[in-house]
Amino acid sequence: MGKYNNKEYNNCNDLNIIVLVFKGVNVKGEGKIMNWEAFEEALLNYNKLEVNKIVGHFLKEKNGMDFIDEYIVKSLTSIGDKWEKGEVALSQVYMSSRLCEEIVNSILIEKKLPIKNTCPIAIMSLESYHTLGKKIVSAVLRSSGFNLIDYGSINDPEEIINKVTKDGIKIIIISVLMYPSALKIKKISQMFHEKKAKVKILVGGAPFLMDNMLWKQVGADEMGRSAADNIVIIDRWLKEEA
Repeated sequence: MGKYNNKEYNNCNDLNIIVLVFKGVNVKGEGKIMNWEAFEEALLNYNKLEVNKIVGHFLKEKNGMDFIDEYIVKSLTSIGDKWEKGEVALSQVYMSSRLCEEIVNSILIEKKLPIKNTCPIAIMSLESYHTLGKKIVSAVLRSSGFNLIDYGSINDPEEIINKVTKDGIKIIIISVLMYPSALKIKKISQMFHEKKAKVKILVGGAPFLMDNMLWKQVGADEMGRSAADNIVIIDRWLKEEA
């Protein structure tokens, strides 16, 4: 048990992690609701003070890994859903993911979280430099213990095939923003088939939310409606390969 601002904490190491991220911020949270919805609101308002209060309040009873599962994953998934519905601005999504990424990275480094996947997994955006959707998915997957290779944004299908082949990727997550980009996934799928590459394609983004059957039409193996969906799908694929 340790102390911070004259208060005792059962998980002092985890608290120190967050203090390193947000130095000098008081963590008192008495008299307020400190649930994950409050954390989400603080993220959207880019309120570092409130974020740190909620984290500190949580860590009085539980540890950093529980915070990732119960607060960060839920909040980022919810924010991603709100973004798809046009309820929050792109800037809010970006800053929320940045704050969570700082917290998650600190926790993962300290805890040395075991990686779930032994087979390489890559994530990318196709023909889009608006990569916020990919950032959310990446943050949630990493916070859940998946090791990812981030290809950023790629336009050329041939480049994708070359990277995947070179890195020995077994699962590729492709995020798209526009319908024409979604259609180009069919060519990528065909190229994998021609090369007899055993690569699973997981797709996501606005076009697939608007057309529930589009993922099948472009030759993907499955689609994730949310970041949380991707966790379930990849977990299932890994178990099937085990």
